[in-house]
Amino acid sequence: MGDKKGGAGDEPNYQEENLYMSKKIIALQYRLMIKDEQIDSARKSEDDLRLRITQLDKAFEDEAVRCRENTGEMSRQYREMQESFNETIEVLQKQVSAAKLEIESVTKEIERVRIEKDEIIRQKDLEIASLSSKMETMAFEFADMLKESLDKMSQRIEVTHNSWDRDTTKPPLMNRLKEFSLTDEPQD
Repeated sequence: MGDKKGGAGDEPNYQEENLYMSKKIIALQYRLMIKDEQIDSARKSEDDLRLRITQLDKAFEDEAVRCRENTGEMSRQYREMQESFNETIEVLQKQVSAAKLEIESVTKEIERVRIEKDEIIRQKDLEIASLSSKMETMAFEFADMLKESLDKMSQRIEVTHNSWDRDTTKPPLMNRLKEFSLTDEPQD
């Protein structure tokens, strides 16, 4: 506390203590004032932070709303695109199925026409073989007929020639032919 002077230190020095206490009061008041300022400053900072937090919360909520709107729009666009793609895929699958059926039909038709063509060719080959055989047979028959005719004519000519040669009253065959002008020789 205060300084004690001399040996009589039994008595407190009130004046010094008052001075000391008044300075201590001023120091404490000053400290209180600083603490009040710190408290005010802290409250102001707290209020500012609360305001900033409120602003950030609102910004986050606004962003969440915009995000939901964008997400909703994107979801809607995605669904539309998905539906469009599904419809396109379905149309293309139907076209592929129709094309496969058409290919199958054309393949069957080609196979049917090939079988018919092969059958027609086989029949024509049989007909050609039959006609060739008939022609060959007819050629042999015709050759036989010609041979028979030739043989018969040869026999008749020989018989006629022999009979004319035997008949002395008639001129030889060449003279008779001359009479009919069948030769180019002039008549006598």
